[in-house]
Amino acid sequence: MADPLGTVNGFFSTILGNPVYLLVTIGGLALFALLVVAHHIHKIHSEEIFVHQAWGANWKGR
Repeated sequence: MADPLGTVNGFFSTILGNPVYLLVTIGGLALFALLVVAHHIHKIHSEEIFVHQAWGANWKGR
């Protein structure tokens, strides 16, 4: 049977043992975070702005 703890331990020891792997991993995580934030910003900008009626009447100059 596979040893999940040993596999995870080996994975992290390999990444931490080689600085290039560490930089690539950090860069990949940063790129993923940047893509998630960009997607969220795009989703917010594509939504229609909701203005409450009490504020909308004043906002539209009525």
